[in-house]
Amino acid sequence: MTSLSNGSSSKRVAILLESGFEDSEFQVPYTALQKAGANIVIVGSRMNDEYEGKQGKVSAKPDATAAEVRSEDFDAIFIPGGAAPDKVRRNPHAVTLVIDGMAQGLPIAAICHGPQVLIDADVLRGKQATGFKAIRKDIQNAGATYVNEPVVVDSNLITARQPSDLPMFTVTLLSYLNLAIEGTTLPDPTTQAFEWWTLGEAWKGSSKNDIVNVLNTAIVGERYTLAAFQEYSKQVSDPDFVILLREAIGTKQRHIELLEARLRDFGEQVTWQAMGSEAFATLQGWLQSSSSDQDLMRRALGDIQTGIIDSSHLCVQVTDPATAFVLEEIEENLRKHEELIATLYRTRLGKNVQAPMPTTMAVMS
Repeated sequence: MTSLSNGSSSKRVAILLESGFEDSEFQVPYTALQKAGANIVIVGSRMNDEYEGKQGKVSAKPDATAAEVRSEDFDAIFIPGGAAPDKVRRNPHAVTLVIDGMAQGLPIAAICHGPQVLIDADVLRGKQATGFKAIRKDIQNAGATYVNEPVVVDSNLITARQPSDLPMFTVTLLSYLNLAIEGTTLPDPTTQAFEWWTLGEAWKGSSKNDIVNVLNTAIVGERYTLAAFQEYSKQVSDPDFVILLREAIGTKQRHIELLEARLRDFGEQVTWQAMGSEAFATLQGWLQSSSSDQDLMRRALGDIQTGIIDSSHLCVQVTDPATAFVLEEIEENLRKHEELIATLYRTRLGKNVQAPMPTTMAVMS
């Protein structure tokens, strides 16, 4: 940290932090602000802590505590997401800093779970805002209109949803502070045509290789469950279940097309086959020994649920909005199939239903 004195000509940005922050949601804006010459002050609750990121990739020590600083010491306040905001919101000094900063007209930027601090500060009432989908209802209950967009700006309030929004979110914050990065052309933060992942990579977010690995992992899961559902459809006698399986097969084929198209955008080829061969052999062996409609419904439901959670986990690993969009679409589609299969299973078995029994391996934990 450099001095908080107004004698410094650089922009002063407070980052409200505690342990459990989402690594990329701290790292990407921090790196960009640093490159732009900002004076960054990590504000915590005590000085003898070192805050660890949720993924274990990044750590940071506080430069100050929220007790002795004031909003007038800064030109902007930034709140990363993850589990940290739930701790930040318990610190009344940090909450006061946000309240005063909003009243002062400072840019207040929060991403993912960061708006939890804004909720405690009661500064969302009448505003448009966004945040991680898990706190959508919380944001609405705080009096805001939740907008499901990568970045939402309302006066001096800047909010974003998740890691994939980081490049747009960070460019928006830089723009508000009139900061530039030498040798880097910053696009209009509202444009969709730009390859935003390149800025994410430059600012220590997900690399091209990271994104390619995520795409290949998703392809493994969708290819495997496609093959599984095709095998299930040959075994099933229930005509309604056959229809649901065929619909799911069509959906998974479209998912694979979307994932492979995004992979080609990076000039890469699919490398899923070797990874999925052992699991497919397990599937074939199971089908030979157990093929009742009841067991197949349990398998299909479990496989769909595995895909839902894998897609959700993979989505938050990338600072690439285009890849995240594909993964979000997959998750949304699979949830619709989950509801249909679960309803049919319950209709057929009533209170005799058993827990789902996935054949598919979980590619993410």
